[in-house]
Amino acid sequence: MAGAGTVMAATLPLGSKTLTVYRTCTLTATPSTSTAETDTYVNQSAPTGNNGTGTTMDSRSSNGTNRRIYLRFDLTKCRTSIPASATVRQALLRLYVTALPAVCRTEDIFRVGGSWTETGITWNNQPFGTTVNNPPTAQRTSAITVGGAPCQNTTANTYVNGWDVTADATAFVAGSATNFGWMIRDDTENSATARTATFSTREANVLAQSPQLVVTYST
Repeated sequence: MAGAGTVMAATLPLGSKTLTVYRTCTLTATPSTSTAETDTYVNQSAPTGNNGTGTTMDSRSSNGTNRRIYLRFDLTKCRTSIPASATVRQALLRLYVTALPAVCRTEDIFRVGGSWTETGITWNNQPFGTTVNNPPTAQRTSAITVGGAPCQNTTANTYVNGWDVTADATAFVAGSATNFGWMIRDDTENSATARTATFSTREANVLAQSPQLVVTYST
C-alpha cells in the first residue's frame, strides 16, 4: 500500500519591491482646429510676412532666403496630466517630411526662450532674432540629418526619425522652464545653393501626417 506523501513548503523570503509605472502621452496636431500644437515658419525673403495658416513648413538654408520652423506642443493637453514630479524618460518630436534637400543636411532644434504666436510671428519679430546661424549650434537641444545618403532620413513622405527633446520636456514638466516650444533651422544657414526640408503642418489636416510629440514618463 502506498504511503501518504508529505509535502513540505519551503519558506521563501519576500522582499519589498517598488514598481515603476511608465506612461506615454502622444500629442498629435490634428484636426486643424486642435489647440494641442501650433506651428509655422518664418521666411527671411518675406521678413514681415506670416505663414501660420500654411499646410507645410520649411527649414531652408539659402543666401538671403533662409527659413526656420517654429512649433509648440501644449503638454497640459495630455489625456492624463503629467505631474510635475514625474520623470521624463524620453520625449521625441516627429514631423512628416514631404520634400528633402538633394544633399544631406543637419536640422538643429532649439528651445525657444520667448513668446510668439502662430498668426503673429515673422522673420523680423521671431524670438531668436534675424542674425543667421543664431543661436549657435552649441546651444541646440538635438539634431537629425535629412536628404541624400548617407543621411539618417533619406525618404520623403514619411515621418523622420525625430528630434530627442527629453531635456526640454523635463524642464517644461518640472516647471523650471516656460514652454515656448522649439525652433528648427538648418545647421548652416546662407547656403550658396538653396537646401530645403519641407514638413506637414497641423493645417494640412491629415492625421497620418500630423506633427507629433511622444513623451514617455514614470511616476
